[in-house]
Amino acid sequence: MIKNINGRNRIFYLDEIRALAILLVILCHIVREFCQIRPAGSLGWISLAPLIDLGVIGVPLFLMISGALLLNRDYELGDFLKRRFTRVLTPFIFWAILLPIFKIVTYPKDPSTYLTLFLDGQYWFIWMLIGVYLFLPVINSFIKEYEIKGVEYFLAIWMVTVILNTFGLYPFHNLELSYFAGYVGYIVLGYYLSAKEFKIKDNYMMWIGLILFIVFTAVNMQYTVTHFKVGFVSNDALKYYLYQTLVVVFQCAGLYIFIEYFAKYCSKHTNTFKNKIYSFFKDTFMSKVIYSLSVCSYGMFLVHYFFVYSFRYIEKNMFPVYSANPAIYFPAILFIVIFLSWLLIYILSKIPYLKEISGAH
Repeated sequence: MIKNINGRNRIFYLDEIRALAILLVILCHIVREFCQIRPAGSLGWISLAPLIDLGVIGVPLFLMISGALLLNRDYELGDFLKRRFTRVLTPFIFWAILLPIFKIVTYPKDPSTYLTLFLDGQYWFIWMLIGVYLFLPVINSFIKEYEIKGVEYFLAIWMVTVILNTFGLYPFHNLELSYFAGYVGYIVLGYYLSAKEFKIKDNYMMWIGLILFIVFTAVNMQYTVTHFKVGFVSNDALKYYLYQTLVVVFQCAGLYIFIEYFAKYCSKHTNTFKNKIYSFFKDTFMSKVIYSLSVCSYGMFLVHYFFVYSFRYIEKNMFPVYSANPAIYFPAILFIVIFLSWLLIYILSKIPYLKEISGAH
Protein backbone atom coordinates (compact mmCIF):
# COMPACT_ATOMS: atom_id res chain seq x y z
CA MET A 1 0.00 0.00 0.00
CA ILE A 2 2.78 2.41 0.91
CA LYS A 3 5.47 2.93 -1.70
CA ASN A 4 8.68 4.88 -1.24
CA ILE A 5 9.34 7.18 -4.20
CA ASN A 6 12.24 9.61 -4.18
CA GLY A 7 12.63 9.13 -0.44
CA ARG A 8 8.94 9.87 0.26
CA ASN A 9 6.34 7.40 1.44
CA ARG A 10 3.29 7.42 -0.78
CA ILE A 11 -0.04 5.65 -0.35
CA PHE A 12 -0.42 4.36 -3.87
CA TYR A 13 -4.20 4.14 -4.04
CA LEU A 14 -4.42 7.82 -2.99
CA ASP A 15 -2.02 8.72 -5.80
CA GLU A 16 -4.25 6.74 -8.15
CA ILE A 17 -7.34 8.63 -6.99
CA ARG A 18 -5.59 12.03 -7.21
CA ALA A 19 -4.28 11.32 -10.72
CA LEU A 20 -7.74 10.19 -11.79
CA ALA A 21 -9.35 13.25 -10.20
CA ILE A 22 -7.35 15.76 -12.26
CA LEU A 23 -8.09 13.81 -15.44
CA LEU A 24 -11.81 13.93 -14.61
CA VAL A 25 -11.74 17.68 -13.90
CA ILE A 26 -10.09 18.41 -17.25
CA LEU A 27 -12.50 16.00 -18.96
CA CYS A 28 -15.38 18.00 -17.50
CA HIS A 29 -14.11 21.28 -18.86
CA ILE A 30 -13.37 19.93 -22.33
CA VAL A 31 -16.86 18.38 -22.51
CA ARG A 32 -18.31 21.75 -21.55
CA GLU A 33 -16.43 23.49 -24.38
CA PHE A 34 -17.83 21.04 -26.92
CA CYS A 35 -21.37 21.00 -25.53
CA GLN A 36 -21.93 24.71 -24.93
CA ILE A 37 -21.81 25.46 -28.69
CA ARG A 38 -24.19 22.62 -29.60
CA PRO A 39 -27.97 22.59 -29.18
CA ALA A 40 -29.01 20.42 -26.25
CA GLY A 41 -30.50 17.21 -27.55
CA SER A 42 -28.47 17.17 -30.76
CA LEU A 43 -26.49 14.04 -31.56
CA GLY A 44 -23.15 15.73 -30.82
CA TRP A 45 -24.46 17.05 -27.49
CA ILE A 46 -25.93 13.73 -26.35
CA SER A 47 -22.75 11.86 -27.29
CA LEU A 48 -20.66 14.01 -24.93
CA ALA A 49 -22.91 15.56 -22.26
CA PRO A 50 -23.19 12.41 -20.08
CA LEU A 51 -19.40 12.49 -19.61
CA ILE A 52 -20.01 15.53 -17.41
CA ASP A 53 -21.39 13.07 -14.88
CA LEU A 54 -18.06 11.28 -14.77
CA GLY A 55 -16.03 14.47 -14.56
CA VAL A 56 -18.18 15.97 -11.82
CA ILE A 57 -16.67 13.67 -9.19
CA GLY A 58 -13.13 15.00 -9.70
CA VAL A 59 -13.50 17.87 -7.23
CA PRO A 60 -15.04 15.77 -4.41
CA LEU A 61 -12.30 13.16 -4.87
CA PHE A 62 -9.64 15.84 -4.28
CA LEU A 63 -11.39 16.80 -1.05
CA MET A 64 -11.70 13.18 0.09
CA ILE A 65 -7.96 12.68 -0.38
CA SER A 66 -7.30 15.76 1.75
CA GLY A 67 -9.43 14.28 4.51
CA ALA A 68 -7.63 10.95 4.35
CA LEU A 69 -4.24 12.65 4.66
CA LEU A 70 -4.93 15.59 6.98
CA LEU A 71 -7.49 14.52 9.56
CA ASN A 72 -6.75 12.90 12.92
CA ARG A 73 -3.22 14.27 12.80
CA ASP A 74 -1.05 16.00 15.40
CA TYR A 75 0.06 19.45 14.31
CA GLU A 76 0.37 22.95 15.67
CA LEU A 77 -2.27 25.30 14.31
CA GLY A 78 0.07 27.99 13.00
CA ASP A 79 2.36 25.45 11.36
CA PHE A 80 -0.58 23.70 9.68
CA LEU A 81 -2.00 26.93 8.27
CA LYS A 82 1.41 28.12 7.09
CA ARG A 83 2.26 24.89 5.27
CA ARG A 84 -1.20 24.38 3.77
CA PHE A 85 -1.69 27.94 2.58
CA THR A 86 1.85 28.31 1.28
CA ARG A 87 1.29 25.29 -0.93
CA VAL A 88 -2.12 26.49 -2.09
CA LEU A 89 -1.82 30.27 -2.25
CA THR A 90 1.59 30.85 -3.85
CA PRO A 91 0.86 29.08 -7.16
CA PHE A 92 -2.79 30.15 -7.06
CA ILE A 93 -1.99 33.87 -6.80
CA PHE A 94 0.56 33.66 -9.62
CA TRP A 95 -1.72 31.88 -12.10
CA ALA A 96 -4.85 33.77 -11.00
CA ILE A 97 -3.08 37.05 -11.80
CA LEU A 98 -1.79 35.74 -15.12
CA LEU A 99 -4.97 34.13 -16.45
CA PRO A 100 -7.01 37.37 -16.77
CA ILE A 101 -4.08 38.93 -18.68
CA PHE A 102 -4.09 35.91 -20.99
CA LYS A 103 -7.83 36.31 -21.52
CA ILE A 104 -7.49 40.00 -22.35
CA VAL A 105 -4.72 39.28 -24.87
CA THR A 106 -6.59 36.45 -26.57
CA TYR A 107 -9.96 38.20 -26.40
CA PRO A 108 -9.22 41.96 -26.58
CA LYS A 109 -11.35 43.81 -24.07
CA ASP A 110 -11.33 47.01 -22.11
CA PRO A 111 -8.54 46.56 -19.50
CA SER A 112 -10.99 47.79 -16.88
CA THR A 113 -12.54 44.33 -17.03
CA TYR A 114 -9.43 42.81 -15.47
CA LEU A 115 -10.88 42.76 -11.94
CA THR A 116 -14.01 41.05 -13.22
CA LEU A 117 -11.89 38.42 -14.94
CA PHE A 118 -9.72 37.99 -11.83
CA LEU A 119 -12.83 37.20 -9.80
CA ASP A 120 -14.28 34.99 -12.55
CA GLY A 121 -15.46 31.54 -11.61
CA GLN A 122 -12.78 29.35 -13.14
CA TYR A 123 -10.87 29.12 -9.85
CA TRP A 124 -13.92 28.69 -7.63
CA PHE A 125 -12.48 25.40 -6.37
CA ILE A 126 -9.48 27.17 -4.81
CA TRP A 127 -11.64 29.72 -3.00
CA MET A 128 -13.76 26.86 -1.68
CA LEU A 129 -10.63 24.91 -0.66
CA ILE A 130 -9.31 27.90 1.28
CA GLY A 131 -12.54 28.04 3.27
CA VAL A 132 -12.43 24.30 3.95
CA TYR A 133 -8.79 24.49 5.09
CA LEU A 134 -9.65 27.28 7.53
CA PHE A 135 -12.26 25.02 9.12
CA LEU A 136 -10.18 21.84 8.93
CA PRO A 137 -8.27 22.31 12.25
CA VAL A 138 -11.63 22.54 14.03
CA ILE A 139 -12.78 19.29 12.45
CA ASN A 140 -9.40 17.70 13.19
CA SER A 141 -9.68 18.49 16.91
CA PHE A 142 -13.22 17.13 16.98
CA ILE A 143 -12.17 13.87 15.32
CA LYS A 144 -9.15 13.45 17.60
CA GLU A 145 -11.46 13.85 20.58
CA TYR A 146 -14.37 11.65 19.46
CA GLU A 147 -12.65 9.39 16.90
CA ILE A 148 -14.76 7.25 14.55
CA LYS A 149 -17.99 7.74 16.53
CA GLY A 150 -17.59 11.49 16.14
CA VAL A 151 -16.94 11.07 12.42
CA GLU A 152 -20.10 9.00 12.05
CA TYR A 153 -22.07 11.64 13.96
CA PHE A 154 -20.79 14.38 11.64
CA LEU A 155 -21.46 12.34 8.50
CA ALA A 156 -24.97 11.44 9.64
CA ILE A 157 -25.91 15.12 9.93
CA TRP A 158 -24.07 15.95 6.70
CA MET A 159 -26.14 13.30 4.93
CA VAL A 160 -29.30 14.99 6.21
CA THR A 161 -28.20 18.22 4.52
CA VAL A 162 -27.30 16.29 1.36
CA ILE A 163 -30.72 14.62 1.25
CA LEU A 164 -32.48 17.94 1.78
CA ASN A 165 -30.31 19.58 -0.86
CA THR A 166 -31.02 16.76 -3.33
CA PHE A 167 -34.73 17.53 -3.17
CA GLY A 168 -34.33 21.30 -3.01
CA LEU A 169 -35.37 21.54 0.65
CA TYR A 170 -32.18 22.89 2.25
CA PRO A 171 -32.29 24.90 4.42
CA PHE A 172 -35.44 23.29 5.78
CA HIS A 173 -37.55 25.89 7.62
CA ASN A 174 -34.31 27.67 8.65
CA LEU A 175 -32.95 24.49 10.28
CA GLU A 176 -29.41 25.61 11.18
CA LEU A 177 -27.00 22.96 9.90
CA SER A 178 -24.55 25.17 8.06
CA TYR A 179 -21.57 23.91 10.08
CA PHE A 180 -22.29 20.40 8.80
CA ALA A 181 -23.36 21.33 5.26
CA GLY A 182 -21.26 21.94 2.20
CA TYR A 183 -18.03 20.56 0.84
CA VAL A 184 -16.45 19.88 4.22
CA GLY A 185 -18.48 16.68 4.34
CA TYR A 186 -16.33 15.20 1.57
CA ILE A 187 -13.22 15.89 3.67
CA VAL A 188 -14.71 13.91 6.57
CA LEU A 189 -16.01 11.19 4.24
CA GLY A 190 -12.55 10.65 2.77
CA TYR A 191 -11.03 10.21 6.21
CA TYR A 192 -13.83 7.88 7.27
CA LEU A 193 -13.50 5.55 4.28
CA SER A 194 -9.74 5.35 4.78
CA ALA A 195 -9.79 4.90 8.57
CA LYS A 196 -12.90 2.79 9.19
CA GLU A 197 -12.33 -0.95 9.54
CA PHE A 198 -15.44 -2.46 7.98
CA LYS A 199 -16.45 -5.99 8.97
CA ILE A 200 -16.76 -6.96 5.33
CA LYS A 201 -14.17 -8.79 3.26
CA ASP A 202 -12.02 -6.64 0.99
CA ASN A 203 -13.32 -8.45 -2.10
CA TYR A 204 -16.93 -7.69 -1.17
CA MET A 205 -16.13 -4.07 -0.35
CA MET A 206 -14.48 -3.72 -3.74
CA TRP A 207 -17.59 -4.97 -5.55
CA ILE A 208 -19.92 -2.87 -3.38
CA GLY A 209 -17.91 0.21 -4.33
CA LEU A 210 -17.92 -0.64 -8.03
CA ILE A 211 -21.68 -1.29 -8.07
CA LEU A 212 -22.38 1.98 -6.23
CA PHE A 213 -20.23 3.89 -8.71
CA ILE A 214 -21.76 2.31 -11.82
CA VAL A 215 -25.39 2.55 -10.64
CA PHE A 216 -25.26 6.17 -9.50
CA THR A 217 -23.18 7.29 -12.47
CA ALA A 218 -25.87 5.77 -14.71
CA VAL A 219 -28.56 7.60 -12.72
CA ASN A 220 -26.68 10.90 -13.10
CA MET A 221 -26.15 10.37 -16.84
CA GLN A 222 -29.81 9.50 -17.34
CA TYR A 223 -30.80 12.68 -15.53
CA THR A 224 -28.53 14.82 -17.69
CA VAL A 225 -29.80 13.32 -20.94
CA THR A 226 -33.50 13.53 -20.06
CA HIS A 227 -33.66 16.88 -18.19
CA PHE A 228 -32.52 19.34 -20.85
CA LYS A 229 -34.30 21.98 -22.86
CA VAL A 230 -34.38 20.92 -26.51
CA GLY A 231 -32.27 23.22 -28.65
CA PHE A 232 -31.02 25.13 -25.62
CA VAL A 233 -27.39 26.15 -26.09
CA SER A 234 -25.87 26.92 -22.69
CA ASN A 235 -23.94 25.42 -19.82
CA ASP A 236 -27.26 25.52 -17.97
CA ALA A 237 -28.37 22.61 -20.15
CA LEU A 238 -25.69 20.53 -18.41
CA LYS A 239 -26.52 19.32 -14.91
CA TYR A 240 -22.99 20.21 -13.90
CA TYR A 241 -22.56 21.58 -10.38
CA LEU A 242 -24.59 19.06 -8.39
CA TYR A 243 -21.81 18.12 -6.02
CA GLN A 244 -23.91 18.17 -2.86
CA THR A 245 -26.52 15.61 -3.87
CA LEU A 246 -27.01 11.97 -2.95
CA VAL A 247 -26.18 10.75 -6.43
CA VAL A 248 -22.76 12.41 -6.58
CA VAL A 249 -21.95 11.46 -2.97
CA PHE A 250 -22.60 7.78 -3.75
CA GLN A 251 -20.68 8.04 -7.03
CA CYS A 252 -17.62 9.41 -5.22
CA ALA A 253 -17.89 7.03 -2.28
CA GLY A 254 -18.32 4.07 -4.62
CA LEU A 255 -15.28 4.88 -6.76
CA TYR A 256 -13.15 5.69 -3.70
CA ILE A 257 -14.12 2.41 -2.02
CA PHE A 258 -13.47 0.41 -5.20
CA ILE A 259 -9.97 1.80 -5.72
CA GLU A 260 -9.05 1.53 -2.03
CA TYR A 261 -10.25 -2.03 -1.55
CA PHE A 262 -9.02 -3.22 -4.93
CA ALA A 263 -5.56 -2.18 -3.73
CA LYS A 264 -6.05 -3.83 -0.32
CA TYR A 265 -7.34 -7.06 -1.85
CA CYS A 266 -4.49 -7.27 -4.36
CA SER A 267 -1.84 -6.63 -1.72
CA LYS A 268 -3.11 -9.69 0.18
CA HIS A 269 -3.75 -11.98 -2.80
CA THR A 270 -0.64 -11.94 -4.92
CA ASN A 271 -1.42 -14.89 -7.20
CA THR A 272 -4.67 -13.64 -8.67
CA PHE A 273 -5.64 -12.09 -11.98
CA LYS A 274 -6.70 -8.94 -10.13
CA ASN A 275 -3.21 -8.65 -8.68
CA LYS A 276 -1.70 -8.85 -12.17
CA ILE A 277 -3.87 -5.91 -13.21
CA TYR A 278 -2.93 -4.00 -10.06
CA SER A 279 0.76 -4.78 -10.55
CA PHE A 280 0.60 -3.32 -14.05
CA PHE A 281 -0.29 0.04 -12.52
CA LYS A 282 1.83 -0.22 -9.37
CA ASP A 283 5.01 -2.00 -10.47
CA THR A 284 5.59 -0.86 -14.07
CA PHE A 285 6.20 2.45 -15.83
CA MET A 286 2.52 3.21 -15.16
CA SER A 287 3.35 3.85 -11.51
CA LYS A 288 5.64 6.69 -12.60
CA VAL A 289 2.89 8.12 -14.80
CA ILE A 290 0.37 7.95 -11.96
CA TYR A 291 2.82 9.40 -9.45
CA SER A 292 3.75 12.28 -11.75
CA LEU A 293 0.11 13.11 -12.51
CA SER A 294 -0.64 13.00 -8.78
CA VAL A 295 2.27 15.28 -7.87
CA CYS A 296 1.44 17.72 -10.67
CA SER A 297 -2.35 17.60 -10.24
CA TYR A 298 -2.83 20.89 -8.38
CA GLY A 299 -0.64 22.79 -10.84
CA MET A 300 -2.42 21.10 -13.75
CA PHE A 301 -5.71 22.36 -12.40
CA LEU A 302 -4.36 25.90 -12.30
CA VAL A 303 -2.85 25.94 -15.81
CA HIS A 304 -5.16 23.79 -17.90
CA TYR A 305 -7.47 26.76 -18.44
CA PHE A 306 -4.75 28.44 -20.50
CA PHE A 307 -4.87 25.59 -23.00
CA VAL A 308 -8.67 25.30 -22.93
CA TYR A 309 -8.95 29.02 -23.72
CA SER A 310 -6.22 28.75 -26.37
CA PHE A 311 -8.35 26.22 -28.22
CA ARG A 312 -11.33 28.55 -27.78
CA TYR A 313 -9.27 31.27 -29.48
CA ILE A 314 -8.39 28.85 -32.30
CA GLU A 315 -12.08 27.97 -32.59
CA LYS A 316 -13.07 31.62 -33.11
CA ASN A 317 -10.20 32.81 -35.25
CA MET A 318 -8.54 29.89 -37.06
CA PHE A 319 -10.24 26.51 -37.15
CA PRO A 320 -13.48 25.21 -35.59
CA VAL A 321 -11.91 22.65 -33.27
CA TYR A 322 -14.73 22.60 -30.71
CA SER A 323 -17.52 22.61 -33.29
CA ALA A 324 -15.83 20.00 -35.50
CA ASN A 325 -16.50 16.26 -35.39
CA PRO A 326 -16.29 15.37 -31.67
CA ALA A 327 -15.44 11.74 -32.39
CA ILE A 328 -12.07 12.94 -33.72
CA TYR A 329 -11.40 16.25 -32.01
CA PHE A 330 -12.69 15.57 -28.51
CA PRO A 331 -10.20 12.81 -27.59
CA ALA A 332 -7.41 14.69 -29.40
CA ILE A 333 -7.98 17.97 -27.56
CA LEU A 334 -8.51 16.18 -24.25
CA PHE A 335 -5.15 14.44 -24.62
CA ILE A 336 -3.36 17.62 -25.73
CA VAL A 337 -4.70 19.70 -22.82
CA ILE A 338 -3.83 16.99 -20.28
CA PHE A 339 -0.36 16.46 -21.73
CA LEU A 340 0.55 20.14 -22.07
CA SER A 341 -0.78 20.93 -18.58
CA TRP A 342 1.30 18.14 -17.11
CA LEU A 343 4.39 19.04 -19.16
CA LEU A 344 4.31 22.70 -18.13
CA ILE A 345 4.00 21.88 -14.43
CA TYR A 346 6.58 19.10 -14.64
CA ILE A 347 9.14 21.44 -16.24
CA LEU A 348 8.46 24.25 -13.76
CA SER A 349 8.78 21.82 -10.86
CA LYS A 350 12.34 21.02 -11.96
CA ILE A 351 13.49 24.65 -12.11
CA PRO A 352 14.78 26.29 -8.90
CA TYR A 353 12.57 29.15 -7.64
CA LEU A 354 9.86 28.33 -10.20
CA LYS A 355 8.93 25.18 -8.35
CA GLU A 356 6.99 27.32 -5.85
CA ILE A 357 4.56 28.47 -8.55
CA SER A 358 4.23 25.04 -10.13
CA GLY A 359 1.95 23.73 -7.41
CA ALA A 360 3.68 20.34 -7.65
CA HIS A 361 3.96 18.47 -4.36
